[in-house]
Amino acid sequence: MIKFFRKIRQKLLTENKFSNYFIYAIGEIILVVIGILIALQINTWNETRKEKITLKKAMQSVYTDLVSDSLLINAALPLVNQRKTVITNLLGRSYATEATLDSLVQIMKNEFPVRWYSSPTYNTNTFSNLKSTGAFDILPSEIKKPLSNYYTVMASNQDLIEKTLDQYRNHLDDFVKRYNIIGRLYDENYNNSYLYNHTWETIDSKDFTPRVAVLLAAYDVLYRVAKSELELNQKNIREILPLLQPYLDVQTHDQIL
Repeated sequence: MIKFFRKIRQKLLTENKFSNYFIYAIGEIILVVIGILIALQINTWNETRKEKITLKKAMQSVYTDLVSDSLLINAALPLVNQRKTVITNLLGRSYATEATLDSLVQIMKNEFPVRWYSSPTYNTNTFSNLKSTGAFDILPSEIKKPLSNYYTVMASNQDLIEKTLDQYRNHLDDFVKRYNIIGRLYDENYNNSYLYNHTWETIDSKDFTPRVAVLLAAYDVLYRVAKSELELNQKNIREILPLLQPYLDVQTHDQIL
């Protein structure tokens, strides 16, 4: 093709047809410009196609992570709700007008749930990778904001959970140093154990009752925070998933929510 155009130029110059040569030269420039524009357009199409593929993969990964988080929340909520119900019941009985030292001892010796809560291990790899690689910027604006909010709130809640859990553990450790409430976790025959019963033989009410109040309150706060964390994360997931669907080949399954 290049040789073909070169021959035409040489022929026009040889025949001194400068006006024709000038017109030809302009035409050749136009053809070159058109070729460049076509090449640029093809490159733009390719980049757009690649970006769409990257976007779809990112949306799919985010969707998968959120669905997994939703399943984790659904698995954790029943236990959290159960323990929240238990502590509410124990608090009601402990602060009832008919409550006595003996009833408080009964609650703490045989009924206090003891076990603590830890947040689910949420799936954050996709979001972290999107942020670190800059791919987060290609997400639609209507998705970036709620998605950032979800992970920001999650991190904040997990930090609050850890602090609340530390407080509960500190109060629990302090209580256990005086009164054995963990022996029943190890052996179902704990009531017949000297090791378990010894610390309950003599109870100083002035020492015991404030410790009970603090420990019950710490446990209640822990599960209030846990319940709030799970429900808020689930609410945010429910708001984000429909925004992702237009970019995916999947539908949200109601049973996971």
